[in-house]
Amino acid sequence: MATILKNMPERKLSRAYSLERLERRAGLMFALPVIVGFLLFVLIPMICVFLLSLYKVDLMSNTFEFKRFEYYDKMLHDPDFWKSVRNTLYYMVIYVPLTLALGLGMALILNTKMRARGLVRTFFIIPYITTYVATLVVWNVFLHPTEGPVNSLLVSLGIANPPQYMVDTDWALPMLALIGAWKDVGYHCILFLAALQGVSKDYYEASSIDGAGRFQRFKHITFPLISPTSFFLLLITIIGGLQAFYQMALLTKGGPAFSTTTMTYHIYRSAFEYYNFSYASAVGMFLFLLTLVLIAINWFGQKKWVFYQ
Repeated sequence: MATILKNMPERKLSRAYSLERLERRAGLMFALPVIVGFLLFVLIPMICVFLLSLYKVDLMSNTFEFKRFEYYDKMLHDPDFWKSVRNTLYYMVIYVPLTLALGLGMALILNTKMRARGLVRTFFIIPYITTYVATLVVWNVFLHPTEGPVNSLLVSLGIANPPQYMVDTDWALPMLALIGAWKDVGYHCILFLAALQGVSKDYYEASSIDGAGRFQRFKHITFPLISPTSFFLLLITIIGGLQAFYQMALLTKGGPAFSTTTMTYHIYRSAFEYYNFSYASAVGMFLFLLTLVLIAINWFGQKKWVFYQ
C-alpha cells in the first residue's frame, strides 16, 4: 500500500489520503454509539462495582468506610459462596452441552426437505421469544409434584413415587438447567440453521461420489464449516449459564436447602435481601473473573477445532 501511494502523482495522493481520512471518520462515527454504550453501561459500572467492593457502605448514615480486600477474604471463607460456585458450574455442565446439542440437532432436522418447515421453525423459536415469567409459570404447573400433568402421566404408567422436582435437592437444579436449555434452544437452532444453509451443496455432492456416509459428511464437511458459528454459540451459552438467575428467583428461591442458589442469585440475595452491597460486589467481581477465564480458555482452544474460510 505504501509503495502504491508513493508512486502516485501528488494530486491523486492527496485524494487518496482525503478518502482514507473520510473513511476513518465515518468508521469512528458508526462505532461511536457502541463505544459510548460500552463505557456508560459496561466499563464504568464495572469500575464502580470494584470500588464498592473495597468499601463498607452504610445506607442509613450514607457513609463509606474503606475496608481494602476484607470482603474478598470474607467471600473466600464463606461456605455459602462456594456452594453457589459449585451450583453454577453444575448448572453449566448440564445447560451448555444440552442447549448446543439440541440446537444443532433441531437445525439439522430443519435443514432437510420437510413439510411445513416454516411452521415447525416457528414452534421452535416460540420459547425463546416468550417472556421468562410466562415460561416459568407454565413449567411450574407442568412440574407440580401432585397435580402436574408430568407426574400424573408417570403415575398412570405405574410409577408410584415420581420425582418431586422443585422440592427435591437432587432434581431441582437439573430441572432448572433443562428449562433454561428449552428456553434458549430456539435461538441456537436459528443460528445453526443459518450456518448450515451457508454450506455449499457441492461439497456434499463430491463426498457422496467418493462414498462418504452421513456421519463422515457431518464430521469432515458440515461441522468444520459451521465451526465459527458453533464457537460463537459456545461462548454466549457459557456466559448465559454463568448468569442464570430467573429460574432460581421465580421457581425455587435458591432452595431447597441452597441447592439451586447460583452465583447470580447469591449476589441478588446479598445485595437486596441482606443489603450487603459490598460483599455482593466482591462476588460479582469473582463472577466476572470466572467468566473471563472460561472465555479465555475457549478462545485459545478454538485454534484446534474452529476453521475459518
